[in-house]
Amino acid sequence: MTDLMPAPDHESRPHHFGPVFQLRAQLVMALAFIALTVFTLGRFREAVIWGAILAIVCWPIQSWIKAHLPRRHADTVAPLGIVFAILLIFLVPIGAIGVEVANEAEAAHAWVDNAQANGTPEPAWVGTLPYGSAQVSRWWQQNLADPQGEHRMLHKVGADRTLGMARRIGHEMANGTVLFVFSLLILFFLLRGGRHLTDHCLIASHRLFGARGESVMRQIVGSVRGSMAGLVLVGLGEGVLITISYVIAGAPQPLLLGILTAIASMIPMLGSVAVAIAVLLLLAKGTVGAAIAVGVFGMVVLFLADHFVRPVLIGGSTKLPFVWVLLGILGGLETWGLIGLFVGPALMAVTHLLWRIVSCPGMLGARS
Repeated sequence: MTDLMPAPDHESRPHHFGPVFQLRAQLVMALAFIALTVFTLGRFREAVIWGAILAIVCWPIQSWIKAHLPRRHADTVAPLGIVFAILLIFLVPIGAIGVEVANEAEAAHAWVDNAQANGTPEPAWVGTLPYGSAQVSRWWQQNLADPQGEHRMLHKVGADRTLGMARRIGHEMANGTVLFVFSLLILFFLLRGGRHLTDHCLIASHRLFGARGESVMRQIVGSVRGSMAGLVLVGLGEGVLITISYVIAGAPQPLLLGILTAIASMIPMLGSVAVAIAVLLLLAKGTVGAAIAVGVFGMVVLFLADHFVRPVLIGGSTKLPFVWVLLGILGGLETWGLIGLFVGPALMAVTHLLWRIVSCPGMLGARS
């Protein structure tokens, strides 16, 4: 090889640029390759981010599990156990929803046929409304009580539109399933080799950003874990409490309503929509007192959780004000989708840390 590529003479050697120019060129090249790598991942970028988020959240759990397992098998058994546990956590509610939907499909089909043939009678609670009773009654008689009106409303939906919606839902479900499987695969490898990856990340942050790099990483980790506790766990707790009120009040399909409430409650201020649906269903049954009780209890639970519990869990570890937490959640959800529930607060936490460093007296020169 050296014969094929002889070393050039001293006179013909190319002139080297200065070290500053070479450093800048290396930085540009590194950023270009990073950008190309992220672009090449395509839709699997979400799987990588979800895997990283789950790894950050599950790392303390894995450390506890590994401490109670034989050292020889701990590095593989602990990540596998966590992956299978997450898989079951997602599969059990989906399976419950599928069973309930299958059980109710025949009854729903019979209800639609009966409504088209005989119409839907106006419930008694419409006449007890303090305002708008006549308008609601008139609309109900024109559109629901009359079989022809019911048929026109169902016809507006259209078979083609319904089929297209079903295809889109099926495509999104298939896409989500693939990303979910890859997220769990990435989670397994991150948990299995997480210690080496963490060491390399700390070395890289020290080389690039100095002592402040570790502070930024700690802020991101604290924000992600706080978001998981403040959004997911609090949402599940709200769903359990409000589902109990559904069961006591005799709401139709309390399990499905409870799952819907738990999922909606993970996003601040969205759980009230699920509670409103339950209230409307109870009103349709004619149980006005139970509907009022469920509505009041649900709103109290949501108010306490959204205004007192969530800010402490999400912003407590990162010293992030509640308004920053709320903006990070809602803005991240709008910009990034579901993954923005974690990305948004993490970005806000880092931005708030940088603001404190440059604005607070004594922090700029202090080591974190």
